[in-house]
Parts: sequence; structure tokens; C-alpha cells
Amino acid sequence: MENSIAPRVRYDRFSRILHWAVAVIIIYAMFMGYLLHALQGTPYFQFFSVLNMTLGTLATPVMILRFIWRFFRPSVPYATDVSRIKKSVLVFAHEIFYLAIFVTLISGFLMLQNGYNLFGLFPIPQPVTSLEVNKFFFELHRYACITVGVILLGHVFAVAKHYFSGNRSIIKRMF
Repeated sequence: MENSIAPRVRYDRFSRILHWAVAVIIIYAMFMGYLLHALQGTPYFQFFSVLNMTLGTLATPVMILRFIWRFFRPSVPYATDVSRIKKSVLVFAHEIFYLAIFVTLISGFLMLQNGYNLFGLFPIPQPVTSLEVNKFFFELHRYACITVGVILLGHVFAVAKHYFSGNRSIIKRMF
């Protein structure tokens, strides 16, 4: 008897929602994180700083859920013309991306020198009270943000390359 079920060509809806939720939050938080340096001393700084911390706080459980869900979601095979080595490199690159995102989120929380109010409503206390430890995590956060930014640019360029070269099967996986 022949199997009549065609292989999946895109991820399930839940995976796509998690992907784009994390993507939007990360892109916004990265832009705003760097823009906050220009906003220091303005009336807008506090609002956008708290918003950035709130989104980072929300991104953390979403990212954890996304990480765990990938072990349970239905698989989507790569195109047959993608070599085994290239698949391994892609999987490894995604693992590094996940790690950099987690380091960014965790260090962003641990670098806080003051607590904040989640959405301006729920107090989130400062997790670490040692200024030296805060400074360490601030530096780690900066480098993790740079790493996420570089990987994100590489990711976007790879998507654009596939799109403009007409190889849209990989792109369809997340749309």
C-alpha cells in the first residue's frame, strides 16, 4: 500500500505564530534598545525603557515555549537538493541563534539596576543588587545583542537570497 500523505511544506500554525511573535518582539526590542541611548534624558526614555523591558519579559516565556515546541511539532523536511552537511550547518546556526536570544533575554533581566513595572502595572523587582554583577550582565547583554543582530541580518539576507533567486520552498516553511 502506498502512502498518500504528502510531506509537509510548511510548519504548523502554532510554530509560525511563535516564530513571528518572537521575531517582531526581537526586532522591535533591538531597535528600541539602541534608540534608548539617544533618548536618555528625554521624557520618552522611561516609557520606552519600561516597554522594552516588558516586551523582553513577555518574549522570554514565548521563546521558551517556542524552544520546547520544536521538539514536538510536526517536522518539515528540507528540499531534496539541500545536502546533509548544509542541513547540519543550518540546524547548528539555528541552535546558536536560540542560544544568543536566550543569553540576550536573561542578561537583559539580570543587568537591571532597578525594578520596573510590567506594562506599568505589575512590579518586577531588581533581581540582582550587586552593581558589579549588574555591570557584568550589561556587558554580556551588549555582546549578546550584537550577536543576535548579526545572526538576524544573516537570516534576513538568506531569506532575501532565496526569495530573489526563485527558491521559495524554504521561505514557505514559515509563511
